[in-house]
Amino acid sequence: MQPRTLATLITILPLLATNAVYLLSAYEGNVPWCNPYFDGCTTISQAARSGNSIYIYRATMIAYAVLLIWFWIYTKQWLTQILGEATKLSNTILWLGIIGALFLMVYIDFLGTTGEINRFMRRYGIMIFFTFTPLAQILVLKLHYKALSLNKSVNLKRSTLQFQLSVLLIMSVIGVISIILDVAQLKTYETENIVEWTFAFLLNMYFAGMVLIWRDYRYHLSE
Repeated sequence: MQPRTLATLITILPLLATNAVYLLSAYEGNVPWCNPYFDGCTTISQAARSGNSIYIYRATMIAYAVLLIWFWIYTKQWLTQILGEATKLSNTILWLGIIGALFLMVYIDFLGTTGEINRFMRRYGIMIFFTFTPLAQILVLKLHYKALSLNKSVNLKRSTLQFQLSVLLIMSVIGVISIILDVAQLKTYETENIVEWTFAFLLNMYFAGMVLIWRDYRYHLSE
């Protein structure tokens, strides 16, 4: 599979999965009808584990996690290519991304199960995924700007990097607002859910930028 195709899949798959399982769960009467991005009437987890949704979500998101690992391997090769050398930072990005994807698998594996240990595994699985993956994204953007400043890659467009930077900044603002609401004890069930849905959406929008960046990038086994 070529990098651009892979980037397209990891952009589209989670968006389709999360929205499809919400619609199915709402249709089956397991969660209320609303716009979860603005109303926060349910969590992604609740929509995903209700009724028949869990089978769709598990299958799709396990495939997504595997593709993510593949994506980070491609990313390391790409960064080595545009910078002209393998760096410690590109290795760090690789392992941050892979660890995040593995903990996403942990979250998915324990989704729909009961018990304190299972709840612990779900909570920390998704927490590490939502921490390590954006961190890897930030570091990739940092190296992209470095390559652009060195004029080492004609495939990097400043407008695409600015789009990704905007996505990461919005994610950061949302994170800060969430912390402030938590500290001020103003966080509600609805606001927490809105943050979750929006943050997950933005994380995937970053990968949409990689579709454009990898437009002409080809992977060869000999490399």
